[in-house]
Amino acid sequence: MYPLANPKVIQRAQQILAYDPIFIDTETTGISPEDVVIEIGVVNLAGEILFESLFKPAIPIPPEAKAVHGITEAMVADAPSWKDAWDDLRVVLEGRMVGMYNAEFDLRMIKQTHNRYWLDWPFDDRRFFCVMKLYAAFYGQIGSYGRDYRYHKLETAGAACGIPLPNAHRAVADALLTGALFKYIAEYGSSNKRSGS
Repeated sequence: MYPLANPKVIQRAQQILAYDPIFIDTETTGISPEDVVIEIGVVNLAGEILFESLFKPAIPIPPEAKAVHGITEAMVADAPSWKDAWDDLRVVLEGRMVGMYNAEFDLRMIKQTHNRYWLDWPFDDRRFFCVMKLYAAFYGQIGSYGRDYRYHKLETAGAACGIPLPNAHRAVADALLTGALFKYIAEYGSSNKRSGS
């Protein structure tokens, strides 16, 4: 029966919760080492939008990326560059624990975009945590090779937890879903969660 709801995972989420984390999601031109971030959304646990922006990339947005997130060249034509928007984003992230769904990818893409402008990275990467990995351990299904836990798509995880938010493949919407999923894990075991299990 899933989720196994590993108490160590719940405890870890509760420890992070005490730091009042925020949640970030990106949309990009692709996944290669040359690709860049073209949208970021940052929200808090209350669902308030702390930062939201499109970015005008220095490279074209390929059709396969547009098919995923729907962001077109026209939409970013008047958007700021990453460098122009960085100071505002930095203020939001400063001193916070930051959750991402697939932090390895999102953090790589953020730093990759950052490096394009020869900007120094000011944050300790340990402040960024992966909600996808937390959920995988919380759910407890072993992967196909018998090692580690099986990862789940954000949309699948949200639906399994009864969270009525879409996986819209836009930054703010997906950051909201990531935050709600983290909160579900951290609060699992309270009476309202147990009544549904």
